Amino acid sequence: MSVSSTALFILMLAFAAVVGPPAASSVATWWSIRLRRWSSSVREAWARFVAWLREALLRFLNGGDGK
Repeated sequence: MSVSSTALFILMLAFAAVVGPPAASSVATWWSIRLRRWSSSVREAWARFVAWLREALLRFLNGGDGK
């Protein structure tokens, strides 16, 4: 049995139309979750850095840490 290339092309397009959107949606959801987690981690790291910098600046302005 021989299948023409046009028929194969139409079958591939139909398959992509059925499978593509859910797959793209799940990939977008996955990236959304990853970016949200990454953003949260960056925010926490930035808050720790700012707190450390504030503490260092206050120690400097108060004349050192007493050593």
